[in-house]
Parts: sequence; C-alpha cells; structure tokens
Amino acid sequence: MSRGILDSDLRQWEVFASAGPYGFVAPAHLVFRCLSDRDQPSRIIEIEGDKSDAEALVEQAPIAELDDLLQRARPLS
Repeated sequence: MSRGILDSDLRQWEVFASAGPYGFVAPAHLVFRCLSDRDQPSRIIEIEGDKSDAEALVEQAPIAELDDLLQRARPLS
C-alpha cells in the first residue's frame, strides 16, 4: 500500500512501508519517493514497530504527520 502527499514545494511524493532485507531483524521504515521530480533522492525514516505498524501509519496518519516524517527522513543511499 502506498499513499501520495505534496511537500511545501508542491512536489508529489509516494510513501510506503518497508521492512528491510528478508530474514534480518530490522526495524520498519517509511520510504518516500518523489514522483514529480526524479532528481530528488528517495528518503527513508525508521519507524517503531514492525511492517504492519508502518503500513497502518501510511494508511491512517494525517497528511501533516507524513509531511513531518518526510522532512525528517534521510536520503536513501
């Protein structure tokens, strides 16, 4: 499941949950990918809980909360 949001510069981002590499104990993450400006690097932020918690956040969080998480996310390397 993914969801779209706009940042303050009116760029459109897709946000989705990720659990990390299969078979490893890794925290859940939210991944942000810019759809309107492909030169923007994707961003990632760690979320407490497992992938189902991250998916629930994507589905239920207010846009303002997702935008705040986007601003705090680090570039995906």
